[in-house]
This record gives sequence, C-alpha cells and structure tokens, in this order.
Amino acid sequence: MQTMERELQRLNIEIEKKIHHSFLLQHINKPKIDEYKLYFLIYIVNKSSLPQHVKDQLIITTMLVQVALDIHEEIPDDNGDSIDVKNQLSILAGDYYSGLYYSMLAEIEERSLISLLASAIKQINELKMKNYYLQSDSVEMYWSLKKQITSRLIQSIAEHFHLIDEIPVMSEILLTCDMINHINSDPVDRDVIIDKQVTKTKGMIDELPTDWEFKQDAEQILHRIVYQHTSSEMD
Repeated sequence: MQTMERELQRLNIEIEKKIHHSFLLQHINKPKIDEYKLYFLIYIVNKSSLPQHVKDQLIITTMLVQVALDIHEEIPDDNGDSIDVKNQLSILAGDYYSGLYYSMLAEIEERSLISLLASAIKQINELKMKNYYLQSDSVEMYWSLKKQITSRLIQSIAEHFHLIDEIPVMSEILLTCDMINHINSDPVDRDVIIDKQVTKTKGMIDELPTDWEFKQDAEQILHRIVYQHTSSEMD
C-alpha cells in the first residue's frame, strides 16, 4: 500500500499540472481529483505489460475524462433561456479537459484507447439521461444507474485489461463514496441508507479470497471512506 500511496501522490501531481488553467480557475471551482478512482486505475493499469510512460498517460488521460464529466455533472439545470458566465465557463472547462485526452493518447499512438474512452463517455451520458427521466419513486433503479455511471470508466479500463473479478467490488466502493458525498436527505434516513450500503460493500469484500492482495486494499479503502465520512459528521 505504501508503494501505491507514492504512485497516487506522483500521478495526482501530474494530473494537477494538466488541469491547471489560470484563466478558467479564476472563474470556476478547482476541479476535484477522485482519489479512489485514481487508485483503481493505477491498480488496473499496473497489471498490464505496457511501458511505464504509456501506463502513466493512460491513467492521466482517463482521469482528465473523469474530471470533465464531473464538471459537467455539477452544472445546475437551467430553466431559463440563458446560462450565466460561470456555467458557460464550466461547460468550456469540461470540453477543454476532454480534449486534452485525445491529444495525449494520440501522442502515444493508443488509438484503440481513444475509442474505448469515447464509447464509455457515450454510455455514461446515456445512463445519465435515463436516470434524469426516472420517476422519483424508482429509488433502487436510481442507485443502480448511479453505480453504473460512477464506475463506467473504471469498468471499461478493467475489461480492456481482462481484470473482471475486481469490478463488482470496485463499483460498490465507488457507489458508497458517491452516496456519502451526494445524499442530501434527512440525516436519519441518510445514515440508514449509507449504513446499509457500507454493510453490503463490506460483505462483498469479506467474500474475496483471503490471500488476495486486492482484498486488503479494498478493506483499507472502504475504511478510509467511512472514516472520512464519520470525521466530517463530527466536525
């Protein structure tokens, strides 16, 4: 895990450099880098036989796509005829970060990965549209779609490198984090929903083979997510 922490720090710095745009950051909130998605990407890509510089480029470009998707997701629905300047810049920022990944993957001649990520983006947007038009009482379907949306990029990369067994646990961990960060219901109901999700995720991790290194890492990640949630609730 210590080696992974160093990789996380190193690649996080590289991604920060890529997303830094002095003009945009004067007018929009600084994009957030999802550390858990970054961890899973590093884990997946490091299982491949790609040269290290190609691994780095793939991880960075995938995270740029994720940043772009997250920026677009945070733009509020507009019921009027105009969009304010900040939202216009957010749209442009999302498109800007999306465009960077085409350029970076082209540099390492990984055109198959451009197609892979483009397909994942299309699927995510289709899932978002489906979720947007769901009836409000379809709670289970809502969270099922949210799980697919939040893990689709990671799942696409994992499938590309034939790492199938890890996908269900990765998806459940990412959904747990998403629920903690975005559920805004009554605190009591919120805690019940989150506790149920944490229990489900922990159960899936417990079922993994004991000698599997991924199991230990998954346990630590879930513990960190829950600890951060608990700490924020106490503040």
